Amino acid sequence: MRSYFRYSYISIKEYLAYPTNILADLAAKFIYLFMQICLWKALFMGNENQGIINYHETIRYIAAATVVSVIIECDIIARLNELIRNGNISNDLLRPVDFKLIMLFKHLGTTFIKALMIAVPTFLFSAFLINENPFDSVHIKWALISVILAYSIHFLYSLIIGMLAFFLIVTWPLNMLMGALYKLLSGMWIPVSLFPDLLYKINLFLPFRAVYSIPLNILTMPNTNVGANILIQIIWLVIFFILAKLVWKMGYKKLIVQGG
Repeated sequence: MRSYFRYSYISIKEYLAYPTNILADLAAKFIYLFMQICLWKALFMGNENQGIINYHETIRYIAAATVVSVIIECDIIARLNELIRNGNISNDLLRPVDFKLIMLFKHLGTTFIKALMIAVPTFLFSAFLINENPFDSVHIKWALISVILAYSIHFLYSLIIGMLAFFLIVTWPLNMLMGALYKLLSGMWIPVSLFPDLLYKINLFLPFRAVYSIPLNILTMPNTNVGANILIQIIWLVIFFILAKLVWKMGYKKLIVQGG
């Protein structure tokens, strides 16, 4: 297991190697959050207590989403695409370690350092902007479990999309399409409860809301049905785990046929 943690350590060093990028990421989160709050304030102007969720709940949701997105964000698709495209994946496959675990521990290392360098300052900035803690403390323990499940689901989802490069070689158009879909339908940009009725009902049968909407609802809305939402996340986690294993088996055979 120590060898896997070494990959996490390497990811941390790689991230810290470019301090300018860290400052740019932090500034981008601050600007995005400020613009989102201004936008929703304008949309709710004069109608702050109307609708399914009011202005106060929406602002807290958006602030929490910005913080949580730092932790859940995943760059596995880009990493896999590059490794498969240039053939360097063959070097990793020759090592006496599980390639999928290498990707996981690299991602864990990046997540750890981003949580310290980006998520914590973003949380403090969001609390300052909205003048309160964006997270509701009633379900904080369940919310942490939900965030971990969302993190795992997003990793497996990204792993599956990334492994499609075994078959497609060039996957950036698909990546852009799926990225836009999941960010919209997951509730990262807009609370799912504000969706039109038809889209809301369709989205109930899709996995996207298990990544952002469910953990954010548990974090920010005390009346959320915690048990049912956690169960939905577990179901999707199992489905994506099985899909990831199937795609990996088929993709690995395809890679061998291509000669690496």
